[in-house]
Amino acid sequence: MSARAVQLFCYLGSLLLFGCGGGGGGYGGGGGGGSPTVTGKGFAPSTGPGDTAGYFPVGAGDQWEFNYSTTDPKASAATGVVTLAVNGTKTVLGATATVLTQTNSTSPSGGFDEYFGVSPGGVTNLGNTNAGDPITPLIVPYVQLLFPVQLGMQSSLTGQNLPAGNDASGHAITLDMTQTTANSSIESVDVPAGSYANALKQVTTINGTAHDNGQSGAVTGTETTWLVPGIGIVKDTNSAMSVAQTISSSAELRSATVNGQTHGLGVARDLVAVSPAMASIYAPAVPVIASDGTNFLIVTPRASVSGGVSQQNWQGTLVAADGTVLSSFNITAPVSATTSCSARPFAVAGFDGTNYLVVSANNHCATFQPTTLDAVAISPAGAIVAGPNTVASPAGPSEGTGTFYQALGFDGSQYLLVYVQPVVTGNQLYGVFIAPATAQANGAAFPIAPDTGPQDSPAMAYDGTNYLVAWDEEPGLLEAVRVSAAGAVLDATPIGIAHQSSPCCGYMSPSVSFDGTNYLVTYRDPRGQGGSSFNATVSAARISKAGVLLDGTLAAAGIVVTSAPGVPLGHVASVFRDGAHWIVWESGTPNALSASRVSPAGLVPSAWQNGFPLVPATGEVSSPAIAAGSSAGYVTWLHGQGTSPETTSLAGLGVFP
Repeated sequence: MSARAVQLFCYLGSLLLFGCGGGGGGYGGGGGGGSPTVTGKGFAPSTGPGDTAGYFPVGAGDQWEFNYSTTDPKASAATGVVTLAVNGTKTVLGATATVLTQTNSTSPSGGFDEYFGVSPGGVTNLGNTNAGDPITPLIVPYVQLLFPVQLGMQSSLTGQNLPAGNDASGHAITLDMTQTTANSSIESVDVPAGSYANALKQVTTINGTAHDNGQSGAVTGTETTWLVPGIGIVKDTNSAMSVAQTISSSAELRSATVNGQTHGLGVARDLVAVSPAMASIYAPAVPVIASDGTNFLIVTPRASVSGGVSQQNWQGTLVAADGTVLSSFNITAPVSATTSCSARPFAVAGFDGTNYLVVSANNHCATFQPTTLDAVAISPAGAIVAGPNTVASPAGPSEGTGTFYQALGFDGSQYLLVYVQPVVTGNQLYGVFIAPATAQANGAAFPIAPDTGPQDSPAMAYDGTNYLVAWDEEPGLLEAVRVSAAGAVLDATPIGIAHQSSPCCGYMSPSVSFDGTNYLVTYRDPRGQGGSSFNATVSAARISKAGVLLDGTLAAAGIVVTSAPGVPLGHVASVFRDGAHWIVWESGTPNALSASRVSPAGLVPSAWQNGFPLVPATGEVSSPAIAAGSSAGYVTWLHGQGTSPETTSLAGLGVFP
C-alpha cells in the first residue's frame, strides 16, 4: 500500500520485468529509443487556502495502520499490516518535504520513505526511497492534490523513453506513459476503522507501452484512493496489468492517530493473566464486558495455585478505552478447585447508570453443593457495594456442575436475568428481576419460553419498552420472544429465526443488539457445512419491535455476514455503536478474530464477504466479547501465550469513532 501512486509504479516495474523476460514474448514489434522526457511535471501552487478540512494530515505523531492484501508474486506474504507514520521533514528537490515512513509486513524490504511537499496550494509528490520503483524518480515533482479540495483534474503528465530496469536477459526496458490524477466523487466508504459518508475518491490512471529488445506491449494501471477530512487516507486499491499478468492490492484503514486523536481500532494488548496452564483447570470461560459510558468492566474466571492447591474465582478488570488497566480485583474469593469442577462457568454483567451488576455461576463443587447464580453490585471504581446474593439456583443436587448460560438486560429501573433452568425435559429458560441497589432478586422467577425442548444459550437486548430474548432450542432451532418490563411474555408462539434440517451440526449461539428501530439477532450458522459440528458461517436477521422477522426464513439466512464454507467458527458477539451493529467472532485454524458490521438497513459492506481481520492468530486467540461506551467501544478476548509454561491472558482493543 502507498500513500499515493508510488505502489502503482512499483507494480508496473514488476510487470515489465516479469512480462518481458527473454526478449518480449507476447509483445508486438517496434517502439523505444531516444532520451527520456517528461512533460506536466511541477509543484502545487505556493499560495492558497491550505488543507482546511484535513484531507492530508502531516502533523508530528500522525500515524495510520491498514489491513493489506496483495497478489504481487514478490511479496513475502499475501496479507499483512502496513503502517504509515509522519517522520519529520527533509529537503527534497529544493523543497521541504514531509517524510512518510511506510512499514509493510508483506514486503521483503520491510518498507521505505515517501516524500510530499505540502503548501497552501496543495500536495506535491516528491519521490521515495523504494529501490523497486524505477519510475517515480523520473516523473517527480507532480501535483497529488490541490487546495481547496474540489472535484476534477489534479495533474496530468506524459513520459517518453523512461528507463524501467532490465529484463531477465539483461535487455533494457523503457516505458512510454501518461498519468492522470483526478478527484472523481465524494462518496461513502466502509473500512475496518469505520464507515465514512464524506470520503473524497481520487483516481490515478496510467496507460503506457513497454519496450524491450525491439518488442512492445501495453501496460495499464489504476490506483483509487479514498481520503476523509480529519483522518486522511482510509482506503487504497491498486491494479496493474501487462500482457503477462495482473497484480493488485488493497489497503483498508484499521486505525489512525491524527492530531493526538485515535480513530478506528486501538492497539491490541494483553491486560492481565487469568490462568496458568494446568491440566486440572480448564481454560477460562468466555469473558463478559459492560461499560459505564467511559470505562469497561471485564469479568472472567481466574485460575491460580496457592500452596500447591488449585483455586478458582471470578475476577473483575477495569479498563480504559485505550487499554490502560485501571484495576484488577476479586469479585469472589478464591476457592479450592478439583477436576470435578471442570465445567466452564459463566457470568453476565451490566451497568445501571450508577453501578455495575455482575451475576456469576458458582458451582461449589468442592463442597458438593448445587450451582447458584450470585449477584453483586460493583461501583465504577471497582468496589463491591452490594451482595453477593443468590438470585437463582439453576441446579438441584442431582444436576451437578454443568454450564449454566445467562443473559442480562436493564430497563432503566431493574435488571432482567435470563438463565437456563434444568427441568424434566432438559433445560428451560427462566427469568428473574434484580434490584440494582441491593443486587437482590425482585420477585419470583418465571418461565421465558414454553417447555417444548431443551433450551440453551440465551441472548437479549432492550428496546426502551420490551426485551427480545433469543435462544437455541434442540433440535436445531433458533427462536425468540419479547418480554415486557413487567415480565409478561408477549409472544405465545416464539418467533422462528433459523432451523437446521439436521440437528447434527452444532449450536447457533445467538447475540442480540438493538439499533433504536429494530433488533439484530446474529448467530453462528452451521447449515450447509456437510455435517461438521465445528464449521459454520455467521448469519443475522432483524426483528422489529412488534416481533416481526424482517430478514430470511427458518430455512434460509436473511443477512449473510460470512459465506466461506469449511471454516471452523466459534463464539459470536455483537453490539450497536456509532451507527452500526459491530459483530466479532473467532474462526480459522489456528484461531483468529474477525469482525464485520451490519447497517440498520440490514446491509453488510460488499467488500467484506467474510469480514475483515481484527486480531491475527498469535498464540491461541478465542472467546471475543464487545461492549459500547458513550464515545468508544471495546473488544476483549482470551489470549493463550504459547509460552512455556503457558499462560492465558485477558486481552483487548478499543474501537474509536
